[in-house]
Amino acid sequence: MIGPIETGDAKLYVDGFVAGAKAANLDITVNVNYIGSFSDVALASEAANTHISAGADALTGSAQMVVGAIGVAKEDGVLWFGTQASQTSLAPSIVVANQVYHWEVVLNDMIALIQKGTYGGKAYTLTLANGGLVMEYNPEFEIPAVADETVQGIIDGSITIDVGK
Repeated sequence: MIGPIETGDAKLYVDGFVAGAKAANLDITVNVNYIGSFSDVALASEAANTHISAGADALTGSAQMVVGAIGVAKEDGVLWFGTQASQTSLAPSIVVANQVYHWEVVLNDMIALIQKGTYGGKAYTLTLANGGLVMEYNPEFEIPAVADETVQGIIDGSITIDVGK
């Protein structure tokens, strides 16, 4: 797992991914490395090489720097799980799934408020339940039904995972 800086949404994604992996398999080892940059592609590549050398079966990460890590994962045939936007086109042979942000869910309301003269004062959250987060699966992979069942469980609240907030 390659994170940019240990704060905000990046940390929440990393913590959530780790918690989800451990909820699925208590014996799993998830190594996390924060590179200290949102944009250092070379450092993300180096982090990916380190994880792969240590035996990583799959990688993920967030921020603009992930293109470096995805390139390394592709070269080594290591699976990738994307976030923020679909990353499948970068490496269709290794990107299994993507958590994609759908900003229009909140932008439409923001625009409507601005048009009415309201500038700020409201916080928004993108979630699976409100459609602001959507799971997209690469059709090149056979994704088990439990993936959609898990998404539905998160939406309806029957699945919760403590991410140590």
